[in-house]
Amino acid sequence: MKAQLTGLILLLGTFATQAQENAKVNIGGTRFTYPLIEKWITEYKKTYPKADVQLASKTGDPVTIQIIAYRAEPSAFGDEKIITPVSRFALLPVGNPSTPLAEKALKKGVKKEELKKYFLEDPEDALEQDKDAPKYQVYTRASKVCSSISFAKYLGDDAENIVGKGITGDDKNLLEAIKKDPNGITYNNLGYLYNLQTREPLKDFAIFPIDLNSNGKLDKEEQIYSNLDRLISYIEKNPNTQAIPTENVYFITNKSTENTELKRFVNWTQHEGQAFVKEFGFIGLGADNDNKSAYLDSNSTYKVNK
Repeated sequence: MKAQLTGLILLLGTFATQAQENAKVNIGGTRFTYPLIEKWITEYKKTYPKADVQLASKTGDPVTIQIIAYRAEPSAFGDEKIITPVSRFALLPVGNPSTPLAEKALKKGVKKEELKKYFLEDPEDALEQDKDAPKYQVYTRASKVCSSISFAKYLGDDAENIVGKGITGDDKNLLEAIKKDPNGITYNNLGYLYNLQTREPLKDFAIFPIDLNSNGKLDKEEQIYSNLDRLISYIEKNPNTQAIPTENVYFITNKSTENTELKRFVNWTQHEGQAFVKEFGFIGLGADNDNKSAYLDSNSTYKVNK
């Protein structure tokens, strides 16, 4: 009887340990999303104070939620992964205020076709054809990452075909590079380009306003770039616009997970968590994306859950 009782205690202890392990949620991945993730964790714990949800970079534990910010190919993560959209973000072209391209863009806007030329064609070729063509230097990420993949997709190409100097580190280092180069241009997300308190563009850079209808001028309805909330509002009201590069932020989890805390947190981010996305320069999911996820089945094809 004593041996049975001891065995039962050990078994219950094992179950308790497993339950405790399952309750941990460690999040890691695309770093420019971290300010929003930290806000989500803080607000989530106000409702669920006992929740063990953290950024993995602060714990060193294995990641249970991986963050990506680009549309991945089904084969990228293997079988049986759940791909859940939790927010959206936008990228804008940006340059050193001294570059001639910035002066031109601020007056008339910049067309998508012009951006393809700047970021996908060698500027030396332009100079050979036109000696008066403005000089510029593109800076991009040295490796294929979420921002470069998403911006290249907007241009209709692959990240490895963006011309220019490759920068290591993270997306903030792109801004540091153009700050030092009077001819420098690059791309970046709204959270790094705007002052999140004043909602105005950072004064160290010149955001290139995109000419949304490509008519060679910035119409009144296109003058949305001087205020972050105005810009986000435009994107939310025009979710299918292809003039501004936008992409989803996704959580990737194991389809077979039994971690109930993880499932509850992901669901919370898609609903209650949307109230905090604009504060950090992100964009709400909207009706088209809300409460949907996709997983990769054994045939490496997306299956959508509602």
